Amino acid sequence: MRWFLLIATVVSLNSCNTMIGVWRDTKAGYHWSKEKIQNSGSGSEQEYGAPVY
Repeated sequence: MRWFLLIATVVSLNSCNTMIGVWRDTKAGYHWSKEKIQNSGSGSEQEYGAPVY
């Protein structure tokens, strides 16, 4: 039953470039997370220019 729901979801989301958008968002999220984890000890607390109290 789970496989049927997964396949039905993939087929229904296949229109209007939805799958491409999901892929790009997932890929961008992966790269963002990887960068945050690797640079967590670099001391860049003011990344967005906001003051840190």
